[in-house]
Amino acid sequence: MIDKSKIESLISLVDDQDKGVFDLVQGQIVGLGKDVLPLLNQAYDQSENELMSDRLKALIKQLTLLKAREEIYDWKNNNSRNLYEGLSIIARFQYPKLNIEKITKTINVIRQELWLEINENMTALEKVRILNHLFFDIHMFRGDTKDFYAAENFFLNDVVIRKKGSPLTLSSVYSIIAQSVNIPVYGVNMPNHFIVAYTDRLYTQPLSDIEINNVLFFINPYNRGEIYSLKEMRHFLSSMKVNPHNRYLLPSSNIIIIKRNLINLISTYKNLGEKEKVKDYTILLNELSSRS
Repeated sequence: MIDKSKIESLISLVDDQDKGVFDLVQGQIVGLGKDVLPLLNQAYDQSENELMSDRLKALIKQLTLLKAREEIYDWKNNNSRNLYEGLSIIARFQYPKLNIEKITKTINVIRQELWLEINENMTALEKVRILNHLFFDIHMFRGDTKDFYAAENFFLNDVVIRKKGSPLTLSSVYSIIAQSVNIPVYGVNMPNHFIVAYTDRLYTQPLSDIEINNVLFFINPYNRGEIYSLKEMRHFLSSMKVNPHNRYLLPSSNIIIIKRNLINLISTYKNLGEKEKVKDYTILLNELSSRS
């Protein structure tokens, strides 16, 4: 259990002019881990000392990254079936004070509306038409075609609030809602694009037992839920000078989806010249790539 008085005593020494004292204090605070973040944030909000504020900000950043690393590693090993949680970890790292429950409530509203509209007697296409109507016409989700590489397009909360995002994030939200009412829709990590596949039944992660003949058709949420056949998708790959191999059209595991989203973020921040962001998200990507 965290000793609040001890932590507050350590925080009071953060602005000590003696670097040796600060280094010692910093090591002890970091050693206490992510549980000290609320007290650090409180001290930062109340600080009127520039040196104190700068050092607290650096400590908060260091521990926020440590927390995200632990969460993404734990998600990979114990909870990767939950794509929503994987995206939430990235969003909370970018926005440490994010109230993810507000985003969850918005998703649940769409889920409830969809659940009320569908039934087991409907065909796959009928269910998708209802989902598309709710997602694109009623709730106005769309692809961000004006600023494709905006960082906001890759964070769950921004996509849900702004109602627009990248092919991957739109497809992810779309599939999360679909799966929540037992509609078997899964992300497909294509070269230079991302869509979803509607399969013959629900599968469990990491989806390694899905074969191409289990896919009924494909959906492109970035283009308002347009539906494609396997033949059309193979033609699309060929038009991009990509070998239309089945491996490019099979549903991807949630771990691969989160990796792809992190790679997108790294690329975006490289283009923006934000080296610290590139470094941080590369660290998170490495956590997913490391062995359990």
